[in-house]
Amino acid sequence: MSTESIFGKVNFIEAKDALKLLAALAAIAVAIGFDALVPTVYPEGYVERYYPIFLRILFAAYLALSVLSVWFPGIRRRVVRYWGLLIALVALLSLYTYQTAKTGNLLLPVMPSPDAIIAAVFEDGAKVWKNFSASFTLLLEGVACGFVAGMIYGTLMGYSRFFNYWLQPIIKVIGPVPSTAWMAIAMVLAPSSHIASVFLVALTTWFPLSVNLSGGIRGVRKVYIERAQIMGASPLHIILHVIYPAVLPNIFTGMFMGLCFSMTSLVGAETLGVQAGLGWVINYAQGWNEFDLIFSTIIIFILMAFVLLTILFKCQKHLMKWSKGAIQW
Repeated sequence: MSTESIFGKVNFIEAKDALKLLAALAAIAVAIGFDALVPTVYPEGYVERYYPIFLRILFAAYLALSVLSVWFPGIRRRVVRYWGLLIALVALLSLYTYQTAKTGNLLLPVMPSPDAIIAAVFEDGAKVWKNFSASFTLLLEGVACGFVAGMIYGTLMGYSRFFNYWLQPIIKVIGPVPSTAWMAIAMVLAPSSHIASVFLVALTTWFPLSVNLSGGIRGVRKVYIERAQIMGASPLHIILHVIYPAVLPNIFTGMFMGLCFSMTSLVGAETLGVQAGLGWVINYAQGWNEFDLIFSTIIIFILMAFVLLTILFKCQKHLMKWSKGAIQW
């Protein structure tokens, strides 16, 4: 049954959803007014440049999405879902701005204002893009190598008793050790610092994927494999068309864990003689007490991880439409 719409005769949107949208827009508007009316006093003579623009862009973007949500239910569900989190975000940003730029209760250089954090990104965009590209490339190379190694290793362990006998002790010894503990050995054995960095990232992806995949394969019902063998299927055909579809939840769980762990090892991997990367920026900024650059780099890390994990779970949702209990993101 349709509900009364605030937009006239056409029943596009429920009143409670409209109130949530208006509440979020009002919260952003209050944050804009607060930032404009309360003077900036710390540090002395500082003029905000980017934070007010950020709030106005946020308001305009949410307003545009709110208007589009009237006609598009898919957009509406997403916009309405995050209204409370958006209010909490702008409230925290306003409180943090008050404690830093508006009063100076939180002192520099340890606690930079939101405007200084944003400025650290935009005032040297070429350097930021260069370091982001270096980290993103290194992460993708390491994750790709770890994925291939994990799929092969986990398949051999789960499908073959012979390989499980010989490979399981190796993964028990190497896998639980933090990747940063292998840094010195990787530097000595690898022909270059880049290959050593890729190895450390791949290691953190390989371990959880191998464990989850091998456990999932051992849990596949033997009757499925036996029926495929009776029909004349080769071992490779059984692995690709019987086992892998059955263990997709295990593969995505292992990839989720591996991708999260690889983000951690990425920072350590970028200390192995590389001259670019987000981890390298954090180490550099820490040495020079540039905490605004540290904060901005962490935000870039968060956005990169969020985008990669979102893509991963979009693939999971597409390939596992039948699954209801899969990990959600």
